[in-house]
Order: sequence, then C-alpha cells, then structure tokens
Amino acid sequence: MFDTNIRHWPLVSLRKRSLESQSIGWIALVVMILASSTYNSFGKQLSGALSPLSILVLSEFLTAFFVLLSFGVFPTVRRLFAMKRKYVLPLIALGLCNGLLAPLLFFSGLQYTTAINAELFGRMEMVFLMVLAIAILRQEHWTRAHIIASSVIIFGIAFVALRGFSEDFSTRPGDPLILLSTFAYACGGIIFKKYLHKLDSELVIVSRASVAVGAFFLVSPFIEHPLREELLVFPAALVPALLGFGFVSRFLNLFSFYEAIERIPVSAVSLFSTINIVCGIAFAHFYLGEPILWYHLVGGGLILLGVLLLEILGVHQNESELEQHMKQHHRHHL
Repeated sequence: MFDTNIRHWPLVSLRKRSLESQSIGWIALVVMILASSTYNSFGKQLSGALSPLSILVLSEFLTAFFVLLSFGVFPTVRRLFAMKRKYVLPLIALGLCNGLLAPLLFFSGLQYTTAINAELFGRMEMVFLMVLAIAILRQEHWTRAHIIASSVIIFGIAFVALRGFSEDFSTRPGDPLILLSTFAYACGGIIFKKYLHKLDSELVIVSRASVAVGAFFLVSPFIEHPLREELLVFPAALVPALLGFGFVSRFLNLFSFYEAIERIPVSAVSLFSTINIVCGIAFAHFYLGEPILWYHLVGGGLILLGVLLLEILGVHQNESELEQHMKQHHRHHL
C-alpha cells in the first residue's frame, strides 16, 4: 500500500490565510508557471547568436541585476558582508556548480537539441536529486512511490530520446549534455539543502551570479572567448528575447515563486507547477515553431505522470520538508 499523505493536497490545507493574500498567491503561481515555460525557448533563440558561455554570463548578470533592483543594492551588499564565514565556501561551490558548470552544459546542449527536448529532459533533475539526497544526506529512504515515479520519469525520457523506439537507437547530440546538466544542478541542490537552506534566497542568487561572472573574468585572460565581438554584432531583433530571458524567465519566475509559496499552501504550488511542462512545450511550439511529435506527447505524458505521482503519493512528510525540496529542486530559482 502507498502511504498517501493528504496534508500534501492543496484543497485540504487548514492553514488560515486572508482572501487577499491567497488571491495574490494564486496570481503569482500562474505568473510563475507562464514565466518558467519561456526559459528553454528564449535560451534556444539566443543560442543562435551567442555562445553558451556568453549566454551564461549575460543570464547570471541580468538575474543579479534584477534581484538587486528589487531588493536594493546596498541592503543586499550589507547582508552579504554580514554573513557568517561558514557560508562562504558552500556559496562558492554552489556558484561554480549551479552558476557555471550546469548552465554551461545546459546551453551547450541546447544548441544541438530542441527546446521541447530540453523541457522534457530537464525533469531528470528530480530523479538525480532524490538519489543524491538518499545517498548523501540520508534524510530520506527509498519507498515504492520513489521507485515507481522515478521509473516512469526515466522511461518517459528514454521514450523521447529514442524517438518512440521507432527509429535507430540514436539521440540528438545535445540531449546527453542536457542530462549531464541536470545532474550538476542536482549536485548544487544538495549543497543548498545541506549548507545554505537557512539563507535568504536573494543572497544565494546574487552570490551564485557573482561567483559565475567572477570566475568567467578570472579565466578570460587565459581563454579565447568572443564575448565582446558577439555583443557588438548581436542582432537588434534578439534584444527582446535577451531581456525576456533575464527578466521573465529568470527574475519574474523567481519572484513569483517566492510570492506564491509565502501566500498559498506549498503543496498547491508544487502540484500545479507541474503544468509548466505542458506550457513549456506549447510555448516552444508557438514561439519557435518546433513540431510536437507523437513521441513527445507520449513521453511527455509519462514524465508528467511520474512527477504527479511524486506529488500525490506524498513522498515528503510535511509541508516544511516539501518547501525545502521545492527551493532546491527548481534549478531556475537558485
């Protein structure tokens, strides 16, 4: 028998919230779903004009800029310098992992695959995160729900990668890099959960961006990278995509996520945020014109089913644990 914990269901939460606060929370949830669905498509569009490292640097810079603009430059800087020293090394490790290595792998893979594939394969992060949490943190144990849900997600990803098993057993060149990036993001999630979960999100984000951009400028004298040349010839037609990527896909996604989890049950945010799989595929289809093939529908349906199983079967014991899981899981929030 599955241990289904009804406390995770959003419609039975007994927490008292004002009607106005709940309304703002639900609006923020809708904004988060729509904003997060643009990430892969904007990134794919930019990959035609910028190298992966350039997209990485610009995206981290824009994210830090919008966060500082929202929370204030001087208050945020003062809080960064007032942090305890024990957070410094984990923040550097998180910045190198989730701010540099994982995005570099992701954007490199995005050049050679579709935004739809990236949307679906990105869900492998959830499986990697569970495995690492069980193996390293030892705060969870494998349950039947873990095994079944993970198996469904993996089978769905394999179904898409191998194009419904109807063609030669080959994948797009970028697909393995997308999967590697999800593992790197999961490693960063473990660093966050173990060492940084008590820090405010804006401090983690600004620190991550600073480490990533700082590392780039430290190594730039030793590598040949055409960032300046790419910016000089950057097409004016792609400026809206660049701003949309930095503001909508990164900052607005982040801001609305934290507004939502503060105002409505975390279980509701967790459950309904799975809709962004569908929205991401639809946005890639209508914005980029990418075809939605039959194996995308079948594989995507399996992946969505696996994600929903994890939510509905209650693999997290309480709402606090679920909130920490969500903060570390969604790579675009950290």
